This record gives sequence, C-alpha cells and structure tokens, in this order.
Amino acid sequence: MAPLRQILESLSRGPERAVAWIELVRDLTAPIDVTAPAIEFSERWAESRDVLVLAALQGFVKGADFLDRALEKGDRFLLLERSGRIRAFAWATFRDYRLDLLQTLHLAPGVAYLVYIFVYPRFQGKGVGYYLLGRLMTHLRERGCHTLVSGMYEDWEISVGLHRKSGFRIKRKFLKRRLLGLIPCPPKIIDVEE
Repeated sequence: MAPLRQILESLSRGPERAVAWIELVRDLTAPIDVTAPAIEFSERWAESRDVLVLAALQGFVKGADFLDRALEKGDRFLLLERSGRIRAFAWATFRDYRLDLLQTLHLAPGVAYLVYIFVYPRFQGKGVGYYLLGRLMTHLRERGCHTLVSGMYEDWEISVGLHRKSGFRIKRKFLKRRLLGLIPCPPKIIDVEE
C-alpha cells in the first residue's frame, strides 16, 4: 500500500499551469547601489495621516485600518514625494507576516520582509523603484537588519527584474496545490538557492 504522503501528493496537484510564488532574499551586508533617478523626490517615513493614500495607491488590497495597525506595530513605509504628493512607497515589516491562509513567514531578528513596493505609473521605468529599494535597504541596514526577504509570483517580470537588479536572489518556490482541485493544501516548497 502506498504511504499516506504519496496518496496526498497524488490528490493535491496544482493547476495545470501553476505559477509559483517565489521567495527572494537580499544580503544587506553586501554593497547597496543607491543611484538617484533624474527626477527629484523628497523622502520621508509614513505617518498615520498617510495610510488612506497608501491604501488607495495599492488598490485597497490592505485597508487603511490594517495599514494604521501595521504602523503602530512598527512596520515602516518609506515614501518618495514630488510636489507634495506620494509618488512611490516601500513597506517593510520586522515581524512574522501571514502570506496566505496556510503560510506564515517567520522572521528572525535582523530580518525584514518587503511587503509591498509601489511606483506611480507615470514614474515607472525611470529608475525610481530601483532608487526607492536601494534607499529602503540602506535604512534597514542602518537599523541593524542583515537580510531583506521579498515574495511575488514568478511571472511578475517587472518586479522580479527590479529585485534581481537590486541584488536579490531566488531562495525558494512555493507551488500552490488543492486537494481534489478544491481544498487548499500547504504549498509544495522547492529550495532553489541561486
């Protein structure tokens, strides 16, 4: 008789064209390039008064109340402003972060997680995201972090490219699966370690 693990594996297949969630890591002790874009921005950390704008910029994926609680718990949002308006931001957390119903990323001391990075469409493709990520990594290193973790779907080509250019490497892939095609199961984790 087949072991229970084999039976579960055969019943919990991913979709035919499953897209993997990838986990990327960046060693913050390595050199960080902070090349400024040709466009000038002012930089500051978000405050409670900013959360409604941040929620709107990220499409209300996380509501303003959620973001306000994140700020209260110590998360940091680095903002780039132009003409008094937020044009880009990066959100980092230093505490365990729930990725989905079945997966929580546990962060050790000295490790931060890049929850979200946003660049206003008009400023995309001009080095703004690269600069923002470089500035965030510099601030995190000054705060005592040695590693920055990020995650995204592997087919998010622009974001994957930005992370790779910024020195991130893919560490693991998470393949989503469903029991009998219906019930979510823990993902299959594949170590990549580039």
